[in-house]
Amino acid sequence: MATSATLKLERVRKKIDAHPLSSPPVKSAFEVIERHGKENSDAISKELSERGLPSLDTLGKLQIRHMFSWWNLNRQKRALEKKLG
Repeated sequence: MATSATLKLERVRKKIDAHPLSSPPVKSAFEVIERHGKENSDAISKELSERGLPSLDTLGKLQIRHMFSWWNLNRQKRALEKKLG
């Protein structure tokens, strides 16, 4: 039988998986940024557009809008994982 903490951890993981910052297009866009380096915004913007990924402006808005909930979910996840050992 699953413990309360285990069930909470499963719920938190599902919320993280469904979070806007976990979406495949956003993850792919961040991979493009990492690959090009943060200073090469023209090349980044071009590749994001060519691949149909969120623009740098859209990514910025998503981060502003959803960063606190993203941080909070990951904080909860780490605490539950630590509790469960």
